[in-house]
Amino acid sequence: RHPIHIIICGDQKRVLIHISDRAGGIPFDATQRIWSYLYTTAKEGQSFLAGYGIGLPVSRLYANYLGGSLNLVSLPGFGTHAYVFFPRLNNEQVEM
Repeated sequence: RHPIHIIICGDQKRVLIHISDRAGGIPFDATQRIWSYLYTTAKEGQSFLAGYGIGLPVSRLYANYLGGSLNLVSLPGFGTHAYVFFPRLNNEQVEM
């Protein structure tokens, strides 16, 4: 088993969450399909939650909805780096 590394950092305007692993990466020919609903590489019985093909597309949808983005960089045969960017919330709270 390889560890998963998570780094959270930011500046005055944005926050970045960087998640990386060394689990073998995504093959080059699959990198465009990973954003398609119902595409999966999970083996049957691998996990109760794996294999539905909605994890990455829905994660990117939520990131966009919250004003951010989700980007992946995969190194086939090595691992994957995920970068989630979010804008910082204002410190001021206004009652509406």
